[in-house]
Amino acid sequence: MGVGRVRRDPAMDAGPPAFHPVYLRVLGAVLARRGIEMPALVPLLAGQADDEVMVPLRPARELIGAALAATATPWLGLEFGAAAQTHTHGLVGSAAYASDTLAAALKTLVRFAPLRTRALAFEWRSNRDGGALSITAVLDLGPARGFVYDAMLVVIERILQSLSGRSLAAARYVLPTPAPSWRERYRDHLEGAVAFERGECARLHFPAALLSASCLTADAAGYVRAADACARLLDAQQQGRGIGERVRMLLAASADRLPDAREIAAHLNLSPRSLHRRLAEEGLGLRALHDELRCERARCWLRDTDLPVQRIAERLGYADASNFARCFRRWTGVTPRDYRRGPSIT
Repeated sequence: MGVGRVRRDPAMDAGPPAFHPVYLRVLGAVLARRGIEMPALVPLLAGQADDEVMVPLRPARELIGAALAATATPWLGLEFGAAAQTHTHGLVGSAAYASDTLAAALKTLVRFAPLRTRALAFEWRSNRDGGALSITAVLDLGPARGFVYDAMLVVIERILQSLSGRSLAAARYVLPTPAPSWRERYRDHLEGAVAFERGECARLHFPAALLSASCLTADAAGYVRAADACARLLDAQQQGRGIGERVRMLLAASADRLPDAREIAAHLNLSPRSLHRRLAEEGLGLRALHDELRCERARCWLRDTDLPVQRIAERLGYADASNFARCFRRWTGVTPRDYRRGPSIT
């Protein structure tokens, strides 16, 4: 049986980088075990000798959507997370496994996560009771959103289990979605308790006693080597790409406020004038790149959160909601309110 071929056209290959290609290969393996072929993976991954080149958002999003439809398994993300082994996460996994404690391992994952995905933003916060990891979709994942969040829960819990040899039953997870009819499936794959509420991010809460646990695989020298290699890769990810891709990466890794020309230029060791000139040489403009990411985030927040349109406008840097609404209509052909009532994934 084969997954329906994903419609391909040049526009689908545009957009910011989203996922390391190894994760789509793992998805292909999960489907293959079910006897399902995924022909759309072949042209997408063919010739990608450079494994640090991420798959763009739009084809990745459609591939995941096609896999969900072909399997009729809405909990496919949980199965995918269980299939992702240590080596799937490359040097980032190596650095996490060499960390001293579980808290240090989580901080390592947060620091180097951009090497594996640009579709998500990770934030770690310590608190009196322990700590919490927030995972936010900064790009519009559309129908792939639940799959990605489910996969992340299982991936992170499995990493912490193997690092500590301990139960994760004391962990608490909150997913930013209404409870699905198949919620019992989470118990098949996770020890931590899972709750559901509409919101912007997934939150993973860990008690202090668990976070202070030593890692069975702790290796101080190995951590230094792996962390240094990750840091060099992060730098090379910027230096070795075209200026347009480097700017897209910076924008995708930003939080609420997108950096302006001066800030981007300073990060890339350029003058603002040189930044604009080099973008123009690639047929790009900073305003268009800003709008590209604003559109992705606007669609994500409109679909997946209860944030008022005014608040979304403010977070995207607009002085008022009417200006944002005009821009959104120019990008998508519909108003923000119409999109929220019934968007179509494009």
